[in-house]
Amino acid sequence: MLQCWILTCFSVGVLLLHGQAQTVPTAAPVPPVEATDFIRFVETDEGDSLQTALVEYVNDRCISVDLIGAVHIADRRYFEALNARFKTYEAVLYELVGRPVEQRQTLKSGDGSDKLRWLGVMQEKMRQTLKLESQLQCIDYKAPNFVHADLSTEGFFATQAEKKETFLNLWMKAALAKAATSDSQQPASDLSLIMTLMISQDSATDLKRLIGKEFDRVEQLMAGIESGDGTAIIGSRNQHALEILQKQMAAGRKRLGIFYGAAHFPDMEQRLISMGFKKRRVEWLKAWDIDADE
Repeated sequence: MLQCWILTCFSVGVLLLHGQAQTVPTAAPVPPVEATDFIRFVETDEGDSLQTALVEYVNDRCISVDLIGAVHIADRRYFEALNARFKTYEAVLYELVGRPVEQRQTLKSGDGSDKLRWLGVMQEKMRQTLKLESQLQCIDYKAPNFVHADLSTEGFFATQAEKKETFLNLWMKAALAKAATSDSQQPASDLSLIMTLMISQDSATDLKRLIGKEFDRVEQLMAGIESGDGTAIIGSRNQHALEILQKQMAAGRKRLGIFYGAAHFPDMEQRLISMGFKKRRVEWLKAWDIDADE
């Protein structure tokens, strides 16, 4: 869940969204397919909502993999519905930089690393301001079918060092990507959004509507940030997750889910397709049911 909080720092100015790795074997290169939308903000006469996608992929061995997108603060019923759905999988590969859950006494962003402590602070500020719930507190990470599929804290920082990746150069890439996708309809600058979040007397509903519209552009932003040789935040962690997927498939499991932040999935979708998977269906889940709050 690391990337969504860094992303939101990029796009909103605040926020959100082990061991040596082996190379994932892939099939011959295939032409890119039209990218799936994994997060969207929907406005209707009946009400507004921030929604995340659950997308199913299958291969010719009848193995099914669902990409289950998430935002990391949301309505409690969203997380409760996910907990119920997770029970239907043989294995759920989950995102959480650091040690597996069974090795932790408490769940903290970045495994409590001093370098990543600001993520937890930012997440809690967002949670309180928007009157939402935390994924770390609501998802049952101790479920027996949960499988850790993320880098260790040490592995994450080592990958960043190898790529010479810093917060500053990520910020610069994000600024360029955002400028490339901005238009005259963009509602506000990063600075104004920061100030709005920090000092606004507006209701949580109004703030959700403002920030939810920014989230709708996260995938475009990530495409720009991932250009070149990718990042530790997205590409390297996705590669590691799919190495874990390969191991689960080799163990005979055929009904699998990958539970990661929605911003990971445009890249992960292309990796699955290169492994011979084809998209079968898309389902949308309401993460923020905005007008139901007041």
